[in-house]
Amino acid sequence: MTAVRAFTDLQCWQRARQWSKDIFHLTRRDPFAQDRRLVWQINDSSASVMANIAEGFGRGTQNEFVLFLGYAIGSLDETQSHLCAAYDREYLDKTTFSGLFREGTSIRKLTVAFLRSMIMPRGGVKTAAKPPDFSNQVWEIYERVTGNPRPDHAPAPRAKPSRNDEPPL
Repeated sequence: MTAVRAFTDLQCWQRARQWSKDIFHLTRRDPFAQDRRLVWQINDSSASVMANIAEGFGRGTQNEFVLFLGYAIGSLDETQSHLCAAYDREYLDKTTFSGLFREGTSIRKLTVAFLRSMIMPRGGVKTAAKPPDFSNQVWEIYERVTGNPRPDHAPAPRAKPSRNDEPPL
Protein backbone atom coordinates (compact mmCIF):
# COMPACT_ATOMS: atom_id res chain seq x y z
CA MET A 1 0.00 0.00 0.00
CA THR A 2 1.38 3.39 -0.93
CA ALA A 3 1.54 6.29 1.49
CA VAL A 4 -1.09 8.99 1.38
CA ARG A 5 0.63 12.24 0.48
CA ALA A 6 -2.39 14.40 -0.37
CA PHE A 7 -6.08 14.33 0.40
CA THR A 8 -6.69 13.51 -3.27
CA ASP A 9 -5.06 10.10 -2.62
CA LEU A 10 -7.84 9.16 -0.19
CA GLN A 11 -10.42 6.84 -1.70
CA CYS A 12 -13.20 8.30 0.46
CA TRP A 13 -12.41 11.78 -0.95
CA GLN A 14 -12.28 10.49 -4.55
CA ARG A 15 -15.64 8.77 -4.21
CA ALA A 16 -17.20 11.80 -2.47
CA ARG A 17 -15.99 14.00 -5.33
CA GLN A 18 -17.61 11.80 -7.98
CA TRP A 19 -20.82 11.54 -5.91
CA SER A 20 -21.03 15.32 -5.60
CA LYS A 21 -20.43 15.69 -9.34
CA ASP A 22 -23.17 13.16 -10.16
CA ILE A 23 -25.62 14.97 -7.88
CA PHE A 24 -24.74 18.33 -9.41
CA HIS A 25 -25.48 17.10 -12.92
CA LEU A 26 -28.85 15.71 -11.83
CA THR A 27 -29.84 19.01 -10.21
CA ARG A 28 -29.40 20.80 -13.55
CA ARG A 29 -32.33 18.89 -15.07
CA ASP A 30 -35.95 20.01 -14.90
CA PRO A 31 -38.03 19.75 -12.78
CA PHE A 32 -35.28 19.39 -10.15
CA ALA A 33 -33.56 22.57 -11.36
CA GLN A 34 -36.69 24.61 -10.60
CA ASP A 35 -36.49 23.83 -6.86
CA ARG A 36 -33.63 26.27 -6.29
CA ARG A 37 -33.52 25.91 -2.53
CA LEU A 38 -33.21 22.13 -2.60
CA VAL A 39 -30.70 22.35 -5.46
CA TRP A 40 -28.54 24.73 -3.42
CA GLN A 41 -28.82 22.62 -0.25
CA ILE A 42 -28.04 19.26 -1.86
CA ASN A 43 -25.13 20.63 -3.89
CA ASP A 44 -23.73 22.44 -0.85
CA SER A 45 -23.97 19.41 1.45
CA SER A 46 -22.55 16.96 -1.11
CA ALA A 47 -19.58 19.26 -1.83
CA SER A 48 -19.11 19.64 1.93
CA VAL A 49 -18.38 15.93 2.28
CA MET A 50 -15.25 16.12 0.16
CA ALA A 51 -14.33 19.58 1.46
CA ASN A 52 -14.35 18.42 5.09
CA ILE A 53 -12.18 15.42 4.27
CA ALA A 54 -9.69 17.73 2.53
CA GLU A 55 -9.75 20.35 5.29
CA GLY A 56 -9.23 17.76 8.01
CA PHE A 57 -6.30 16.27 6.13
CA GLY A 58 -4.64 19.66 5.95
CA ARG A 59 -5.16 20.62 9.59
CA GLY A 60 -1.97 19.01 10.83
CA THR A 61 -3.14 16.88 13.73
CA GLN A 62 -4.86 13.55 13.92
CA ASN A 63 -7.45 14.86 16.39
CA GLU A 64 -8.52 17.61 14.01
CA PHE A 65 -8.58 15.19 11.10
CA VAL A 66 -10.88 12.85 13.05
CA LEU A 67 -13.14 15.82 13.89
CA PHE A 68 -13.42 16.86 10.24
CA LEU A 69 -14.08 13.30 9.11
CA GLY A 70 -17.02 13.42 11.53
CA TYR A 71 -18.21 16.62 9.88
CA ALA A 72 -17.92 14.90 6.50
CA ILE A 73 -20.15 12.06 7.70
CA GLY A 74 -22.68 14.62 8.97
CA SER A 75 -22.71 16.33 5.56
CA LEU A 76 -23.11 12.94 3.92
CA ASP A 77 -26.18 12.21 6.06
CA GLU A 78 -27.57 15.64 5.20
CA THR A 79 -27.10 14.92 1.49
CA GLN A 80 -28.87 11.58 1.80
CA SER A 81 -31.75 13.36 3.51
CA HIS A 82 -31.93 15.83 0.61
CA LEU A 83 -31.93 12.88 -1.80
CA CYS A 84 -34.99 11.55 0.04
CA ALA A 85 -36.71 14.92 -0.39
CA ALA A 86 -35.84 14.94 -4.10
CA TYR A 87 -37.27 11.43 -4.48
CA ASP A 88 -40.42 12.35 -2.55
CA ARG A 89 -40.90 15.38 -4.83
CA GLU A 90 -40.47 13.07 -7.84
CA TYR A 91 -37.31 14.77 -9.11
CA LEU A 92 -35.51 11.40 -9.09
CA ASP A 93 -36.74 8.01 -10.23
CA LYS A 94 -36.37 5.04 -7.90
CA THR A 95 -33.30 3.61 -9.65
CA THR A 96 -31.39 6.91 -9.63
CA PHE A 97 -32.35 7.63 -6.03
CA SER A 98 -31.34 4.17 -4.76
CA GLY A 99 -28.03 4.28 -6.65
CA LEU A 100 -27.08 7.66 -5.18
CA PHE A 101 -28.25 6.69 -1.70
CA ARG A 102 -26.25 3.42 -1.85
CA GLU A 103 -23.15 5.28 -3.02
CA GLY A 104 -23.48 7.63 -0.04
CA THR A 105 -23.66 4.61 2.25
CA SER A 106 -20.53 3.16 0.62
CA ILE A 107 -18.68 6.45 1.11
CA ARG A 108 -19.74 6.47 4.77
CA LYS A 109 -18.40 2.92 5.23
CA LEU A 110 -15.05 3.90 3.65
CA THR A 111 -14.82 6.99 5.85
CA VAL A 112 -15.72 5.12 9.04
CA ALA A 113 -13.19 2.37 8.24
CA PHE A 114 -10.55 5.03 7.66
CA LEU A 115 -11.49 6.72 10.94
CA ARG A 116 -11.22 3.44 12.82
CA SER A 117 -7.78 2.78 11.37
CA MET A 118 -6.65 6.19 12.58
CA ILE A 119 -7.75 5.73 16.17
CA MET A 120 -6.41 2.20 16.61
CA PRO A 121 -3.16 1.85 18.56
CA ARG A 122 -0.16 2.63 16.34
CA GLY A 123 -2.55 3.79 13.64
CA GLY A 124 -3.08 7.15 12.16
CA VAL A 125 -1.91 9.39 9.43
CA LYS A 126 0.21 11.78 11.44
CA THR A 127 1.08 9.90 14.62
CA ALA A 128 3.80 7.59 15.82
CA ALA A 129 3.56 4.88 18.43
CA LYS A 130 5.00 7.20 21.10
CA PRO A 131 5.49 10.94 20.83
CA PRO A 132 9.12 12.06 21.01
CA ASP A 133 10.51 13.50 24.21
CA PHE A 134 10.10 17.31 24.16
CA SER A 135 13.57 17.97 25.59
CA ASN A 136 15.17 15.91 22.84
CA GLN A 137 13.13 17.73 20.22
CA VAL A 138 14.44 21.07 21.47
CA TRP A 139 18.06 19.88 21.44
CA GLU A 140 17.63 18.41 17.94
CA ILE A 141 16.40 21.80 16.74
CA TYR A 142 19.35 23.47 18.49
CA GLU A 143 21.79 21.14 16.72
CA ARG A 144 20.12 21.64 13.35
CA VAL A 145 19.95 25.44 13.61
CA THR A 146 23.39 26.10 15.12
CA GLY A 147 25.26 23.24 13.49
CA ASN A 148 26.83 22.54 16.90
CA PRO A 149 26.41 19.40 18.99
CA ARG A 150 24.47 19.72 22.20
CA PRO A 151 26.63 20.87 25.16
CA ASP A 152 28.04 18.30 27.56
CA HIS A 153 25.60 19.34 30.27
CA ALA A 154 22.59 18.70 27.99
CA PRO A 155 20.80 15.42 28.57
CA ALA A 156 21.67 12.72 26.06
CA PRO A 157 18.85 11.16 24.05
CA ARG A 158 17.22 8.21 25.71
CA ALA A 159 17.89 4.88 24.07
CA LYS A 160 14.91 2.89 22.89
CA PRO A 161 14.36 -0.38 24.74
CA SER A 162 15.07 -3.51 22.71
CA ARG A 163 12.30 -5.89 21.74
CA ASN A 164 13.07 -8.38 24.51
CA ASP A 165 13.15 -5.58 27.12
CA GLU A 166 16.85 -6.01 27.84
CA PRO A 167 18.71 -2.80 28.62
CA PRO A 168 20.50 -1.34 25.59
CA LEU A 169 24.27 -1.80 25.35
